[in-house]
Amino acid sequence: MKLLKTSIIPIAVVLILAYLGKYIYIVDDRVDWLRLCLVFGIPFGVPYMLFLIPIGGNPTCSITIMVINVLIGALFGCIIAVFALIRAVFFLFGWIINRRA
Repeated sequence: MKLLKTSIIPIAVVLILAYLGKYIYIVDDRVDWLRLCLVFGIPFGVPYMLFLIPIGGNPTCSITIMVINVLIGALFGCIIAVFALIRAVFFLFGWIINRRA
């Protein structure tokens, strides 16, 4: 069960995001890095998003703050996704090595 939770599910999520997200982050046969960070970052970065609640002001200010929240969360999430994938691969290799020994 720990193998499934720690290794297989994060690898599967990253592979599914890479397969389905290629229609979003590939533009004119080139990778758009901001869209790539958004595709990989939002699912992993939602718990770490800065939720600044705009009080007062006009609606434009509120929308701007919400967009900044999403962009910062996506950038954090992109970094977290890379480390989650590395950790999952190392755990899988460690499990395979311990299984053989």
